[in-house]
Amino acid sequence: MKTFPFIVLLIACGLTVVRGAELSPDDSRVRYLGRFDRTDAAGPRCAWTASSVTVAISGGSLSVKLKDGGKNVWQVIVNGQPAGVLALQAGEQTYPVVTGLPAGRHVVELFKRTEAQQGVTQVLGFQLEGGEVRAPEPARKRRIEVIGDSISCGYGNEAPGKEHNFSAATENGWLAYGAVAARAVNADYVCVAWSGKKLWPNNSIIDYYDRVLPEPGAKKWDFATWAPDVVIINLGTNDFRGKTNPDEAGWVAAYVEFIKRIRATYPKASIYCALGTMLSNWPEDRRPRATILGYFQKVIDQTNAAGGPPVRFIDFGVQKAEHGYGANWHPSVKTHELMATKLTGVLKTDLGW
Repeated sequence: MKTFPFIVLLIACGLTVVRGAELSPDDSRVRYLGRFDRTDAAGPRCAWTASSVTVAISGGSLSVKLKDGGKNVWQVIVNGQPAGVLALQAGEQTYPVVTGLPAGRHVVELFKRTEAQQGVTQVLGFQLEGGEVRAPEPARKRRIEVIGDSISCGYGNEAPGKEHNFSAATENGWLAYGAVAARAVNADYVCVAWSGKKLWPNNSIIDYYDRVLPEPGAKKWDFATWAPDVVIINLGTNDFRGKTNPDEAGWVAAYVEFIKRIRATYPKASIYCALGTMLSNWPEDRRPRATILGYFQKVIDQTNAAGGPPVRFIDFGVQKAEHGYGANWHPSVKTHELMATKLTGVLKTDLGW
């Protein structure tokens, strides 16, 4: 790690002078979790919700240099506790992460709160003053991957009510059910989710599932680099919110085929199909919730009849007004907490976690 003085202009915070040491983004003491594209020598790039970067330091102050389109929001976590938010500006900017930490080991994590449609963030390096970089935090022994749509992203969960439209400021993937449950069972967490995506027949998250970045021409993700112990597929809400329900045979076949693909990719993983909280039985002529539950039963039956580890189903129930609503009728932070509690209980019962 080389030391040199530098001056950084922070547009949002005024002129800030920082002197200290630079940490390269590809330094082995920086831990990345999630799908990062490392083809650019300037630094890793990511887009998916819950992508995270962790550095352990002995104290002092830490800043990070990021490149972004100006829409993403990142959560700062210090020693496991939320400690601030970085609302990114367009272009290359240096952001203060923590200041004046006392002597002692501190684990500083940056967690991408916003989803893929908000664009790509590139990590260009860190600056540390008054402390030293320590050995990285070891990977947790348990691993969870969630595949989903806006619910899994934490879409609008911090919005004051259902009348509000989407805002990056109120989308908090760190408080989404998957991330909350992962922390409860001490598991590393990866989320491959995008608002509005379906399972079948169009606009499917499956079309993006093998990509490092969800953009045209993006390189393929190397599935051998990270294998989850648990995969949770929370898809179907958008499939059943249109004027007609999807064809049963086609939808079930597509879901069964996707599970086969995940099993082939992660042969040791426990797989759960899940239904989020936004579907009800309105309108009555379609009864979307009852209908999708029937489809799910066929998916589970057909998959398990083929042999192999059991595929299980989690019904998160229907969200309640007493727990509030997020933007555009999405689950609130409270509802996400309840979903996480249910998921945690399932993992403890089924897997002994």
